[in-house]
Amino acid sequence: MRNVKVERTLDAPRSSVWAVLADYPNIVEWNDGITNSYAIGEATEGVGAQRQCELAPKGTMRLRETVAEWVLEEKMVISIDEIEKMPVKWATMTFTLSDGGDTTPLTMSYDYEPKGGPLAFVFGPMLDRQMHKGFNGFADNLATAAQARASA
Repeated sequence: MRNVKVERTLDAPRSSVWAVLADYPNIVEWNDGITNSYAIGEATEGVGAQRQCELAPKGTMRLRETVAEWVLEEKMVISIDEIEKMPVKWATMTFTLSDGGDTTPLTMSYDYEPKGGPLAFVFGPMLDRQMHKGFNGFADNLATAAQARASA
């Protein structure tokens, strides 16, 4: 198992950051790394909510995700149940939000197992770097969306 962690302080209150994350099926509206997203089933928030995401640039990489833990304005854990056309067998993303008043300390921790058996040991560090870059972009998009929500 490998782990990629990104820690940032977002310039928006925790309630605004959470509101963006909690609009679970609509991640496509603010994350430029996603080309399409939609709810699977009736639940759109809370434990058990599921979504399908297609990743940029062409939407050929797909993820089916399920909320595994939901602690209002503090923590969301997402289990990536199905991963198509990516070098990852399984993954879990944990978002932890702290209250910083007008800012929000955010920790994103991505635990995953790469595909490839013994070759994963060789390619793992390269994959970590790519994911770290992608998750920093995710944090940038999240910050922009949360700031817009806070000023609305």
